[in-house]
Amino acid sequence: MRLRDEPPVITQQTRSSRKRKSPSSTSAAEQQQAPPPPPIPQPMQHVLPPPHALMHPPLPPGQLPPGFAYAPVDYTPGGLPPGVPPPPPPPSQQALDQGRGSGSAGGRTLSSSKRAEQNRKAQRAFRERRDQHVKYLESRSQLLDAALQSADEANRRWEECRALVDQLRVENAALRAALSQSLPAGLVQDKDAGKEGGPDQGDGGVGVANQTNND
Repeated sequence: MRLRDEPPVITQQTRSSRKRKSPSSTSAAEQQQAPPPPPIPQPMQHVLPPPHALMHPPLPPGQLPPGFAYAPVDYTPGGLPPGVPPPPPPPSQQALDQGRGSGSAGGRTLSSSKRAEQNRKAQRAFRERRDQHVKYLESRSQLLDAALQSADEANRRWEECRALVDQLRVENAALRAALSQSLPAGLVQDKDAGKEGGPDQGDGGVGVANQTNND
């Protein structure tokens, strides 16, 4: 009877174990979901490496390290002793330098010769154009001189003709005056009337004048 009244122990343990497992599972899930914290940056520090085992400590000036029978020689160009010339360059370098120098000199001479030839051609063309222009101007000047001479000759002839016309006018006026004085007044009037009329009237007037002269 006592066994029936007391509760079983196993059931209590299982219940308690179940209740304890639930918080552990939730904490594990939270730990998995939470991101890890960022690393804290540390300041950079220059750490020198330890001295090498083969490196010797610094020696005072004038003292040689152990194992050297003589002082080391500096084989750089600045460390050569005075009086020793520097080693000559290889022959291939000299040949290249000579070839470059000759090529540049040849190019310079060629360019200068081309420039001189171009200058000569330009000067020759300029002289030819100048001579042609001078010849054209000379021929035009000759034509203008000839035209001026012909114009002067024509002007001189025109002056001569004008003087001759004036002289003839004066002579004609004198002849008319002399004729009017020598002939009677009626004859002169008839003659003037015949001049004003046609050629028939003129002939009639001349006939009348001849008759009067015959009478």
